[in-house]
Amino acid sequence: MNMKEEKTQLEFCKTILEKVSFDPILFEKEFNKALMCLSYKDSSELKRWKRKFIFEKIQNSYLRKSS
Repeated sequence: MNMKEEKTQLEFCKTILEKVSFDPILFEKEFNKALMCLSYKDSSELKRWKRKFIFEKIQNSYLRKSS
């Protein structure tokens, strides 16, 4: 797989994870599946993305509740 295909794969994984984020169990299942398909570098990037994504999701949820 060349670099462009890997980047496309990473972006695809992020898109899928965003779409299933309504269900935490499904999100984790898809996240773990994505890690298996990606290179080490992209897996590391996806882990960083997940931390940021979850933080923002929790933060947005908290802000909506406190308004």
